Amino acid sequence: MAADPQPSNPALRLHTGDQIGPYLILDTIGSGGMGEVYRARDARLERDVAIKRLSASAIGGDEARARVLREARAAAALTHPNIAAVYDVLETPDGLVIVMEYVPGESVAARLTRGPLPVEEAVRVGLQIADALIEAHDRGVIHRDLKPANVHLTPGGKAKILDFGIARSVSDVPRGSAADPASEAGRIIGTPGYMAPEQMSGGRADARTDIYGVGLLLFEMLTGRRPFHQTDLLDSARAVFQGKVPRVDDVDASLPDHLSSLVERTMALKPQDRPRNARELHGALERAARLLSNAPTLDETDRALSRGHTAWPSTRRRLKQHRLALSIVAVLMAIAAVGMWRWAQNTWFPPVLAHPATVGILPLKNLTGSPENDALAVGLTEGVATRLSSFKNVRVLSLDDSRLVAASEPDAAKVARSLGASFVVDGQIQRKGQNLDVDVTLVRNDGHRTPAGRFSGDVSQLFALHRRVAEGLTAALSGEGLVPGGPEREAGPPTANQEAFAEYSQARLFLERPDVPGNLDHSVRLFQSAIAKDNRFAMAYAGLGQAYWALYQETKDPIWTTRATTAILDALKSDPDLPAVRLSLAVMYQSLGRLPEAQEELQRVLAVEPSNDDAHRLLGGIYARRAEWDLAVQELQRAIALRPNYWRNHSDLGLASYRAGRLADAERAYQRVTELQPDSARGFHNLGTVQQSAGKLPAAIASYEHANRIRPAATTYSNLGTVLFWQGEYSRAADAYQHAIGLSPNQPDLHANLGDALTKLGRRDDAVNSYRRAIEEVTKLLAINDKNAPNLAVLAMYQAKIGNWAAAETAIQRALAVNAEDGDVLYNRAIVHALGGQLDQACSALDLALARGASEEIVRRAYELEALRGCPAYDRTVR
Repeated sequence: MAADPQPSNPALRLHTGDQIGPYLILDTIGSGGMGEVYRARDARLERDVAIKRLSASAIGGDEARARVLREARAAAALTHPNIAAVYDVLETPDGLVIVMEYVPGESVAARLTRGPLPVEEAVRVGLQIADALIEAHDRGVIHRDLKPANVHLTPGGKAKILDFGIARSVSDVPRGSAADPASEAGRIIGTPGYMAPEQMSGGRADARTDIYGVGLLLFEMLTGRRPFHQTDLLDSARAVFQGKVPRVDDVDASLPDHLSSLVERTMALKPQDRPRNARELHGALERAARLLSNAPTLDETDRALSRGHTAWPSTRRRLKQHRLALSIVAVLMAIAAVGMWRWAQNTWFPPVLAHPATVGILPLKNLTGSPENDALAVGLTEGVATRLSSFKNVRVLSLDDSRLVAASEPDAAKVARSLGASFVVDGQIQRKGQNLDVDVTLVRNDGHRTPAGRFSGDVSQLFALHRRVAEGLTAALSGEGLVPGGPEREAGPPTANQEAFAEYSQARLFLERPDVPGNLDHSVRLFQSAIAKDNRFAMAYAGLGQAYWALYQETKDPIWTTRATTAILDALKSDPDLPAVRLSLAVMYQSLGRLPEAQEELQRVLAVEPSNDDAHRLLGGIYARRAEWDLAVQELQRAIALRPNYWRNHSDLGLASYRAGRLADAERAYQRVTELQPDSARGFHNLGTVQQSAGKLPAAIASYEHANRIRPAATTYSNLGTVLFWQGEYSRAADAYQHAIGLSPNQPDLHANLGDALTKLGRRDDAVNSYRRAIEEVTKLLAINDKNAPNLAVLAMYQAKIGNWAAAETAIQRALAVNAEDGDVLYNRAIVHALGGQLDQACSALDLALARGASEEIVRRAYELEALRGCPAYDRTVR
């Protein structure tokens, strides 16, 4: 009897001779996804049984425990020769014990290590599985985790399905991948690589979910390969949602076309496209078996080939060849037709395109005076911008930049000049009942105004109105000789529900300013409301995923990572090729430290939208994470060139410059942030951080105080505490750190800083407790992303400060394995070695850290490095 080879808790492991209830443990079969699996002897009935012990930690809370009990008892009612029977369910203080039929033989997974099954055998196994599913589904029991490890083959050739009713629970899915466990529809259940599309986004599993699982099993049994080799939930979702369903005859062309088509159908993306139920699947497999029995054998084909004859290709291969030939003929005919037309026109040259127009769109004014129509104005502005940007040689500037400049400048021509735009669109809306009037004017940067028209329509036809307004504006631009006419790409509406679109547009506005209290909560509510109005609105799912990630970054609460994953999986399911969806996926990969995947997604976005400044900014962040500073700055400057008045582009440039040790560049970037967002506490805080690192302590204090006047923040108090610490005011520093912890108790660096102040005050025991709390909090962050080099490096430093040298060395080596070029990582390495008395190694690490951009001011102030007096790098920096 097979089980997934995964480790379990050694403290709960049973051994030969142990007794659990009436069952005597004989030996260990393997480790399952939720616990150990053993062969045991039931002395009462004199038979061997299989025991699966589900630990309390694997099951989860009381609700999950009750669910597993309920499902296991339902499975116990199943009696079928192809289902491993459930005999008993025992409750113990440590969890649950499921007693099942012991099945000799090997799993399909073990059998596949020797290659694919013969076609007839694979179909025969499929028939037995389908027959078992008929019985189970008729009794309302769904497996939800069909895979080769859960199907056993007895020595007599009988297939047995294991683990009915005890498929993986939410606690088995890796952290950051599960949905809210509060409801059945919200849980992600299954094994990545073997999950149906509806399972991946936390949807409700039904009988067709198991049919999809049979398709995966058949594919692997017939080819010896998994149809989707990915073992991670996100990667699996990308492969399933963005690609076509693979066919077995694409892997092995000798496999029959009719069988390949059946497997393809069982693996359909949409449940309604699969066989309706297990009976229909069983009937289709019976027909496939009959066709196989009448087909020529492989031996006959081999004999024909050995005689020098060419065997006929499969039906599908012949069709492919015919289609290819027809395609070539069609292309040649098309080329000939184009050539004849151009010859008739007496020209072989493409038309000369007019000069491109750079256009800013001002927020449409709501003249109704009713706030309920504000969302309508926002949505219409966004929709017109999207439509207008689809026309050739039109570059639409960021709506945020246009909005920002227009907020302080009423003259449209001056707004255009400030934005560097050739034109801006100025307009207004009026609503009377269901009728909406839109007036738009094209304003040139020299003040010339060209009315683009008045457009009227019913609010229920909002997207048609978007198109008409955009076409009117392109006609006005054509009058200026700037647009050749006609859309470059016809973009369909992102949703058919105009209210959903308006809420999405408002949510995006809130998401652009996560530093304003309440904005992220507003953004989440609006995205959720948009989705409630249209549950296929991919852009809304993608935005919701980004909002959840922003909440995680703000609070460090892992619940937001699970919700972000679910939202982005829904976006992938709805429209996997949408650039906004790919961008959200890149944000998630980047946050998880999976930089190659993030970069791949961003390059996909830029291939479609080369002027997407968000993609350039995020790509710059990836280069910065790799300490490839020149490439990082290059991408961030591209983002700024595309969207010069967006604060985040400058902020990320400031961060990259700061981490590269280019403090003057960082200070200029953050100074620009404070000019663009004078009400942003975060901008002034970051400016103060750079000034503090540069030794400009009075300027840093002024920036921190300004930030706290706008919005008190934990990190700002912490940095003020550090300035006080540097000045030897340890008691005041400790007070500042305590204040910071009160505002944000989950930030590890705050506890570590407090530990430093308490160390200087001689309160060693209290200091150790603070360091331990810092270790606890940074470990939580590493559970989300274990490839975050800065977090690994500070973990090493915290471990060193409590004298845990082995753990400190392990953590710093892990950090270096991720990024050995990061100045901050190398600085922490120097501290670890210095605290451990390894002064030569500390000196070398410090020299390298300074060369890689570590702050000289922070090195000068680091009390942990005082033992390095005499080290040239340290003495040079201190002097």
